[in-house]
Amino acid sequence: MVLLAVVVGMSWYEVTHTKLERLELTSTKVTGRPLKVLQITDLHTLRFTPQRDDVIRMAQEQEPDLIAVTGDFVNTTTTDMSRVDAWFAKLVATGIPVYAVPGNHDHWGDHYPAVLDMLEGNKVTVLLNRHERLDGAWGKLDVIGTDDYYTEHGDLTEAMAGTREDAYRLVLTHSPEIHPDLAKSPADLAICGHTHGGQVRIPGIGGIIAPGQGWFPHYDKGLFDVGTSKLWIDSGVGQTAPLRLFDQSQISLVTIAPA
Repeated sequence: MVLLAVVVGMSWYEVTHTKLERLELTSTKVTGRPLKVLQITDLHTLRFTPQRDDVIRMAQEQEPDLIAVTGDFVNTTTTDMSRVDAWFAKLVATGIPVYAVPGNHDHWGDHYPAVLDMLEGNKVTVLLNRHERLDGAWGKLDVIGTDDYYTEHGDLTEAMAGTREDAYRLVLTHSPEIHPDLAKSPADLAICGHTHGGQVRIPGIGGIIAPGQGWFPHYDKGLFDVGTSKLWIDSGVGQTAPLRLFDQSQISLVTIAPA
């Protein structure tokens, strides 16, 4: 009973308290100061009030050059988006450019048009198989966003058309199902979520299960080489069921420094 109580308490803490994960990379395409990208993924309506505020506070404290919110803002059954709407309003109010791409839960159900309206109403830049340039003190940057690959709406080729060879090409997407197209692309880095890291992880082994990959998935969490590109999978802030173990809720700060 004591062990069960410890496991339940640990799981509840990991669900309700978000940590900051850091990833540091280098690139010859970053020609000035390091580029800082703050990734937030898999909100799933952010049901816990203190956690909602903590995520925004932590994001703002890192002083990133952009914030990427990579899908599953809501659940399939969500009918009231006021909580997520208010959260995005606070995130945009930080003054940091916010980019977003949708996930499978945003597509499922009847609320997809309302999700897009909510994002656009908050002045979030939504990238649906397209890209935008965001050049700055770090050099040239093409921010590329795909629609959701898990629901077969993603098109990386279309999204990357017209991107610059000498720009750092950062892809925002929701799920690692992008990996076959990513392997054939000239993208530098893709960041995604979707897997929740397995939600329950076995130390030294990895996630137990992930949607679309089944038991003991390969693309579960962390950094992977895919062709000449890299793929970063964040395990996310929220989840559809309040269960995590050895897989705490997190956001990621990705820093790309000059090589």
